[in-house]
Amino acid sequence: MPSLAWLHPHHTGTCRGSRARCVPGAGTAPLRPAEPRARSRPATPRPGPAARARMDTLLFWGILLASSARCRAMPVEPGAAPSCPPQCHCEQDGIVLSVDCSELGLSEVPANLSPLTAYLDLSMNNISQLQPSALRHLRFLEELRLSGNQISRIPGEAFSGLYSLKILMLQNNQLSRIPAEALRDLPNLQSLRLDANLISVVPDTSFEGLLSLRHLWLDDNALTEIPVRALNHLPALQAMTLALNQIWHIPDFAFQNLSSLVVLHLHNNRIQSLGANGFDGLHSLETLDLNYNELLEFPGAIRTLGRLQELGFHNNNIKAIPENAFVGNPLLQTIHFYDNPIQFVGQSAFQYLPKLHTLSLNGATDIREFPDLKGTTSLEVLTLTRAGIHFLPRRMCQQLPSLRVLELSHNQIEELPSFHQCQQLEELGLQHNKIHEIRADTFMQLMALRSIDLSWNNIQFIHPEAFVTLHSLTKLDLTDNQLVTLPLDGLAGLTHLKLQGNPALSEPFTKESFPKMRVLEVPYAYQCCAYGSCSSFFRVSSQWEAEDMSPEEEDPHKRTSELFPGHADNHYDLDADDLQLDLEESKLHPTIQCTPSPGPFKPCDHLFESWIIRLGVWVIVLVSVLCNGLVILAVFASPSYLSPVKFLVGSIAGANMLTGISCSMLALVDTLTYGHFARYGARWETGAGCRVTGFLSVLASQAAIFLLTLAAVQCSLSASCVRGYGKSPSLGKVKAAACCCLLLSSVAAVLPLFSIGEYGASPLCLPYPIPEGKPATLGFPVALVMTNMLCFLTITGTYIRLYCNLLKGEFSAVWDCAMVKHVAWLIFTNCLLYCPVAFLTFSSTLNLFLITPEVIKSVFLVVLPLPACLNPLLYLLFNPHFRDDFRLLRQKGQDKGSFPQSCRADDMEKSSYDSTQALVNFSDIDHIFDTPDSLGVRPVLDSYSFPSMTLIPCQQRVGTRGKERGFSEHCPCLNDSEMLITSESQDLSGSSLRITFFPSPPTPPYTSHL
Repeated sequence: MPSLAWLHPHHTGTCRGSRARCVPGAGTAPLRPAEPRARSRPATPRPGPAARARMDTLLFWGILLASSARCRAMPVEPGAAPSCPPQCHCEQDGIVLSVDCSELGLSEVPANLSPLTAYLDLSMNNISQLQPSALRHLRFLEELRLSGNQISRIPGEAFSGLYSLKILMLQNNQLSRIPAEALRDLPNLQSLRLDANLISVVPDTSFEGLLSLRHLWLDDNALTEIPVRALNHLPALQAMTLALNQIWHIPDFAFQNLSSLVVLHLHNNRIQSLGANGFDGLHSLETLDLNYNELLEFPGAIRTLGRLQELGFHNNNIKAIPENAFVGNPLLQTIHFYDNPIQFVGQSAFQYLPKLHTLSLNGATDIREFPDLKGTTSLEVLTLTRAGIHFLPRRMCQQLPSLRVLELSHNQIEELPSFHQCQQLEELGLQHNKIHEIRADTFMQLMALRSIDLSWNNIQFIHPEAFVTLHSLTKLDLTDNQLVTLPLDGLAGLTHLKLQGNPALSEPFTKESFPKMRVLEVPYAYQCCAYGSCSSFFRVSSQWEAEDMSPEEEDPHKRTSELFPGHADNHYDLDADDLQLDLEESKLHPTIQCTPSPGPFKPCDHLFESWIIRLGVWVIVLVSVLCNGLVILAVFASPSYLSPVKFLVGSIAGANMLTGISCSMLALVDTLTYGHFARYGARWETGAGCRVTGFLSVLASQAAIFLLTLAAVQCSLSASCVRGYGKSPSLGKVKAAACCCLLLSSVAAVLPLFSIGEYGASPLCLPYPIPEGKPATLGFPVALVMTNMLCFLTITGTYIRLYCNLLKGEFSAVWDCAMVKHVAWLIFTNCLLYCPVAFLTFSSTLNLFLITPEVIKSVFLVVLPLPACLNPLLYLLFNPHFRDDFRLLRQKGQDKGSFPQSCRADDMEKSSYDSTQALVNFSDIDHIFDTPDSLGVRPVLDSYSFPSMTLIPCQQRVGTRGKERGFSEHCPCLNDSEMLITSESQDLSGSSLRITFFPSPPTPPYTSHL
């Protein structure tokens, strides 16, 4: 297998400026060349004794004799060391010197370099030009680093005299052409780096004198064509990269004289076409990289590469792989062909490749059939993802007896054959398909199988004996399927199990079922309760391959990802997994990573984990149900007049009673599951009971807020209408508006039932966000809170305006002050208690959970439904209307057996519902005011003179009982034509309203109560 040893260890990336196309794999060599045929010293930061020991014997003795003669001629004091330039770091090794002058901001080569310098590093400075005589005396220099400077031109004699130079680094400079004259006198040069420059011109004589050159970097430049003539002078070249240029075509015989070339990198260019004989002459080529180009057709020129072992041409525009595509490459071991728009694959394209062990065809979306791999018996890794394969051939394992890794994710596979003949199969990836069943013989006798990924399928049934014979199985991924049960036979050796996304799989798992478990991901947190007694025991698990791994364990996988770009989801490094599992098993007390973790919102024992919360919820239930029921009875069953505001207060009480009922359902669940909630938590969250509870909770809270908003608006509109038109909105219009509020509340409560929001996110069945909840469900609660805040702002603005008018005295004679104050108290308490809920919602949106989950749970259980208790208590304890209504209800019960024969003034006074209101018929009032004095009305009116007062309509009492009918006949109330008026006058004589009581039946009666 080729290796990457020829690449320099510091060559990690060459994307520089706007010229470089930084794409995956750019800047690094994704393919591995073979080791050079002739042994040479690698390019290391410091030349050591082992490297110099590889020098030719004759050259070594010649250098030693020459240095000895020169030292005898120089006047050096005994014991003196070779000179070292200022600020540089020097190390002496025997008679030679290593000088490091990198990153010192030098603008020129130091002048006092020792002639015995064998290693010189001048990289990362500000050198812009080289003097012809600056390096001439360094006859023993073997490695020269000038990378990362500002060199744009190199004189012809800059490197003259450097006969021992083997490594020259000129990358990351400003060169625009190859310094042909300067390189001519370097007969021993073996490695030349010219990458990351601006080179666009390569003279034909550029490499004439470099007969020993083996490694050449020309990547990340501005080349537009292959420098064919210049390359013909490099017969010893073994590895070359022309990547990251702008080459668009490879002509015929472009590399005909490079018979020793083993590795050729041409990735990240713009190559669209190749000559039919483009690779002729490359008799030793083993690695060819054509990735990230614009090839339109399969490169048929590779048929001449008889020794080719590794081929990469992924991320091109190739649409077809012809028949017998690799007939001339019998030694191929690895083919990377993913991310091409493949529409056709010849049946014989991959046949009879006995050395092939890795085949990658990712992204071939138009492949509908599994390729015929007859004769390719050594294939170990097969990746065929993101294609359109619908079925697998039943003889697949007979053709691939050596298969170890099979990756078939993102296809359309619906049914699996039996893999029992793939005896060496270790890893199987079938995620993102349409598999619906696992039969008993699907994985039969796969003794070596260690990992199965069946996530994101439609699996509904797994045969009870499907995993019985999988003795080596350690990882099983069944995420996002439709499982109802999981067969446990054969899964005792699992260390990693993923079951999330199977909502119907709610059965608990015991420790005895998975004694070796390390990573467990289950649909519900309650299934993790068996692996610990407190939430702090659990840790959130990481990704499938990266849990609890040290950097040393991650390195093999990272190297695999770099070697196969785009294959991060494939798991080829089985040895690293072995090492990790062995390390984990050697721990005395291994930690089980179980997710999702139990906590306050996913309790193991009690739904209400505190007795204070439990008692508080029960108090809320009792008070809200009883008190709101009493308010509803007093408002709607009382014989007194039902005003619009009073109707809205009774409607709010009905909504609050629903809140109490929803809380009672949670309290009942807590009582019935006391001490073992984990057994029933999953079924409660996904059941109809939780949805009903959440529906009632949202319906009640939203209806209360909308009706409260309507009450405030109705008060304001009534004041405006009385002042402008002499009447207020009728009760019928208010009822219609209340029905609209109820409809809006119902719509808001129904949305989570259609996946807009979620009631089953927690056992509290509330759609509000919880810690570690799903971010996708935040939209609904945020919209809900924003709507409620808008309602509260509307209420506040409306009531501020109303109170300002009341303070002016403009409506002092119009309003029932008791109801106005009651609505104000409702606004204050509801708005104040809703602030914590709004704060928690926006904190969750911004990922700013500043308080503990226990406190958040307390807010949802106690603070959120608390207005349902306080609202009725405010009405029962502080509103005089309740006392009047309750008195009338008692009187109504006492008077069932008798009915007054006459309509007396004292009886009418008892039936009044407010001491500041009077009943008047407008048509008759006008008649009275226009009656002449001759009728004798004036004296009577004068005898009843009152201050300015409000006159409002009264509902007509129509009862089924005889006494109520008699009352309505003798003392009729006002009908719909009667309305609220106010009599105001500036002068004292006109400030009185005079009301006459006519005893005779033909004259309508009028009642007044102070």
